[in-house]
Amino acid sequence: MVAFDMDGKVRKPKFELDSEQVRYEHRFAPFNSVMTPPPVHYLQFKEMSDLNKYSPPPQSPELYVAASKHFQQAKMILENIPNPDHEVNRILKVAKPNFVVMKLLAGGHKKESKVPPEFDFSAHKYFPVVKLV
Repeated sequence: MVAFDMDGKVRKPKFELDSEQVRYEHRFAPFNSVMTPPPVHYLQFKEMSDLNKYSPPPQSPELYVAASKHFQQAKMILENIPNPDHEVNRILKVAKPNFVVMKLLAGGHKKESKVPPEFDFSAHKYFPVVKLV
């Protein structure tokens, strides 16, 4: 998602009463009562996830390469599970095409296009297949 954002391929809605910080705080609010590990506050999260602290900051092709490696690793691990259940097979149906799509993007495929990717949740309700249109 960070690479798509860098390439201008995602549209971020602008809501008057909503922000990334509000969503972050709502998402992690249930964990505030847990003492270990200590909660990460929004400003700390922003600081930790700021790519500009790296010299030089990573570019989108590098992030696509990293994503493709992670999808490939997931694919290899899941394919080596003996007698995989339905859930494993559904996740494999996500990892395989996403590995290919990230590899294509890393190579510059559709680099100039500003059309956002589609996220297809038909294979798995939590993990989408990324589709380039």
